[in-house]
Amino acid sequence: MRKILIFSSFLFILFQSNILYAQTDLNFEIMHYLANDILLGVGENKLPHNNESFSKAKKLMKNVYYDNQKSFYCGCQYDYKQINGKEKIVVDAASCGYISRKNAERGKYIEWEHIVPAHAFGNTRQCWREPICTDKNGKSFKGRKCCEKTDKMFRIMQADMYNLQPAVGEINADRSNYHYGIIAGEPREYGECDFEIEGKLAEPKEDIRGDIARTYFYMEATYGVKISDKQRKLFEVWNKQDPVSEWERTRVERIEKIQGNKNKFILNP
Repeated sequence: MRKILIFSSFLFILFQSNILYAQTDLNFEIMHYLANDILLGVGENKLPHNNESFSKAKKLMKNVYYDNQKSFYCGCQYDYKQINGKEKIVVDAASCGYISRKNAERGKYIEWEHIVPAHAFGNTRQCWREPICTDKNGKSFKGRKCCEKTDKMFRIMQADMYNLQPAVGEINADRSNYHYGIIAGEPREYGECDFEIEGKLAEPKEDIRGDIARTYFYMEATYGVKISDKQRKLFEVWNKQDPVSEWERTRVERIEKIQGNKNKFILNP
């Protein structure tokens, strides 16, 4: 109730100052982002979860995948090993027939991929779009580093474990922030790994497409990350064609115990 009253007061102020009738996109965007922050409970200690550290989230994923250590896109087995005094997540390429396309060194290791890319949720934040940060030399900058430094909500989104999946490093790099979609034919460039990239489109294998769709739905519902009409139609199809699996259910139950918030798109699809 308190949140509703705060939000109502906020809208009243905007109406009174004629901001709602402003003609510029910038004012409209500012209104949207401020309203979204209020609805999410910024300032009221009612954020979706309380982990702001992406590094911590990646380490905690070990407790989620301890008995199912397989990469998301390629199904490669992996294991944690000490290399030069540092713990690395090493890919067993032979277990999945993975062959590096170009970056063999990065293809040796697992990285934690944001299914909804950092660009997609970061672009909703001022720190990503505008150079509001300053480095030690007085030079202004924006983007991910600026958001990590100044924006609590960005850090919360970046560390959300529901949006993280283990991916072969090279695949993570090549996928970049590309949209998912369907690519004609099967132009395999990673050995037996059923993952294709063409232009700025990435096509995953069929048995993880529903997982991807539900992750996008979760990020939209939790943080207001936009999904285009074209992507929504595709994800709705994928959600039906690839229903929630036992592993997907187990995964989110474990994340809920660690992170604290529920993912209704898995537990109550």
